[in-house]
Amino acid sequence: MRVTASVSPWLPWLKPFLPSMVLLGGNASELYHSSLLGNPIPPLLVKEKIFALEKVGKKSAGVHEHLIKSGFQRKNDKLEPSGLVVPVYYREDLGSARFVFPQTRFGQSASSSGLAASPEKGLEILLENPHSVEVKYLDQSYDVLIPQIGRFVLANGLKVRAPKKPSPADLYQAAMHFVYILDLLVENEEFEEEALNDLLEIRPPALVRELRDNLKENGPGSILWESAQRLYLDLYPDVKAVKLTSWHWKFQKKLSKAILDAKAAE
Repeated sequence: MRVTASVSPWLPWLKPFLPSMVLLGGNASELYHSSLLGNPIPPLLVKEKIFALEKVGKKSAGVHEHLIKSGFQRKNDKLEPSGLVVPVYYREDLGSARFVFPQTRFGQSASSSGLAASPEKGLEILLENPHSVEVKYLDQSYDVLIPQIGRFVLANGLKVRAPKKPSPADLYQAAMHFVYILDLLVENEEFEEEALNDLLEIRPPALVRELRDNLKENGPGSILWESAQRLYLDLYPDVKAVKLTSWHWKFQKKLSKAILDAKAAE
């Protein structure tokens, strides 16, 4: 199915490099919805454009040079609400996008050689076996890679945690990872089934156990759950809070079953 998306205006400028990039964040959520359901999602979930690459440095210098020649500026930007400063590429008519790559060591700095990009822990999960979606823009079609739904759920679920004494920014950031999961799975049984099937293939299986335990610990009754629930209900006011709680505990049972099935298959 051909779809249009908020990331579409960037695609002509990135076309030569799209086979080596995976679209993340809310833009990936948007493509799950539009390609499989034909439904739009709230703009709040798609405001930041993030592209992931397996490697940066000299091999990605061509991307940097192409963007600069196309009128983009490289600059540092502050991510809200975390306050983290990261390199981005900006053009007045398109706004900014940032690029990320897998973090290989603690304290790793952003890449300044080749493509300016930020290291991100656990990113390799999202880069494995991505799914291709055809996006149409100005009578041209573009194949855009997005993570498998199960891996997208896993990567966000592993970040659904906050420090013991979280700041409002910490809480918001962790809650938004929960919102991405709720957005995909609460109202869409087909997405949930696909996610569970994907999770059966995750190695090591301990990651899925960590996902289950993390969601349980930060589920109903926790301050993080209350924050995520409030954000989700602001986005979808027709949904009742009791539905989110019911979904959470049913999903916990399904995750436990998926873990047992994966163990039996070993």
